[in-house]
Amino acid sequence: MDEEDQFRALFRLLERFDGDVSGRSAESLDTEMEAKIRSLAAGTLDDNERDQVLQALSSNRAGLELLAACLRN
Repeated sequence: MDEEDQFRALFRLLERFDGDVSGRSAESLDTEMEAKIRSLAAGTLDDNERDQVLQALSSNRAGLELLAACLRN
């Protein structure tokens, strides 16, 4: 799966969430993770960093919401 296919799959996952999920997450994001999520959305992470961030996002709704917002803009 190339990077474009990965983003398509991730976007399909994000579309399944309701429009407002930010208030439902008890997990907060530190500034380092926020920066990595923004870099993920911009496509500037290397493969290892991308995999790490995607793994972290699998259980972090606040992170997914940030990623969705970045991808929408």
